[in-house]
Amino acid sequence: MGTEMKRFLITIMILALAAGAAAGQDKQGAGRDNQVKPKWDMEVAFAARDTCELSMDVYFPNDDLDTHPCLLFVYGGGFVENNQREKSIVEYCRRMADAGFVAVATDYRLGLKGVKSKNLLSMAGNLEEAIKMATEDLFSAVDYIRTYSSELCIDPEKIILAGSSAGAITVLQADYELGNRTSLAAAMPEGFRFAGVISFSGAVFSRKGKCEWTVQPPAPTLFLHGTSDELVTYDKIKFFNMGFFGTNSLVERFEKFDYPYMCLRFDSRYHEVAAFMLTCFDQAQWFIDKYVFQKKNWQIDATVSDPEMDIAKPWTFTAKDIYGK
Repeated sequence: MGTEMKRFLITIMILALAAGAAAGQDKQGAGRDNQVKPKWDMEVAFAARDTCELSMDVYFPNDDLDTHPCLLFVYGGGFVENNQREKSIVEYCRRMADAGFVAVATDYRLGLKGVKSKNLLSMAGNLEEAIKMATEDLFSAVDYIRTYSSELCIDPEKIILAGSSAGAITVLQADYELGNRTSLAAAMPEGFRFAGVISFSGAVFSRKGKCEWTVQPPAPTLFLHGTSDELVTYDKIKFFNMGFFGTNSLVERFEKFDYPYMCLRFDSRYHEVAAFMLTCFDQAQWFIDKYVFQKKNWQIDATVSDPEMDIAKPWTFTAKDIYGK
């Protein structure tokens, strides 16, 4: 390992150790001067489905610039619950807007609502369909943002995906489908790429064995995952060519093909890392600055073990706890 890479790793560790303190800072976010702002600035419907109408909440920066990068956030909830306006997500999006992004929290269909099963593998078909539905809806949201980018003051070439849990699965899956130019990504113009992807405890579903991006490489990706996560696998669940590939497995593929990534592995943490959007806000900003804006082609991998980042109740639940009732 070269001196430069070691310096990067040290930087990441310092940022990680500072996260606990950062999480306790002013929850109004930097630059807001403690003013009371609306939780979101605009709600727009972007797609009509047979069962529902889908909408997105838009949060604008407080400036006069004509264009901004876009942070498109997809909530978690096991594909059974809508958490689009959960308090921490609203706060996260507002902080991203304060940092200069047009932040968008988007809805999607909940394909596992009412499904009963004991584990993810036994419900593979239902899970695949739920991921497909959510990914299709995400591409519809992206298409809407690109179509109305001028009105939304968004640079259509700087759309960053971020997601938590089921949302992290969705954003990783979307970039995977785009990288293989599958039918799900048909609405995206030729050559379009996401500027970056941020995954809080995500994975990719594949029926073709190990993940490969055959048409274009994946976007620079920030992976955050607990090494003891049993809900969204940290490594992989594989049965012949069908598999659910988590952070550890995906990073191996990024390493092999020299794709840019940054990975924060939270030692002995469970699925609570899916809710680390505010806890790791500074790390994500650092990733965006270096990988998206400065286009660094780095591969950074760090294991975080920080007793300061104590979680009152670790999320040790499994698929059976959610879908087996």
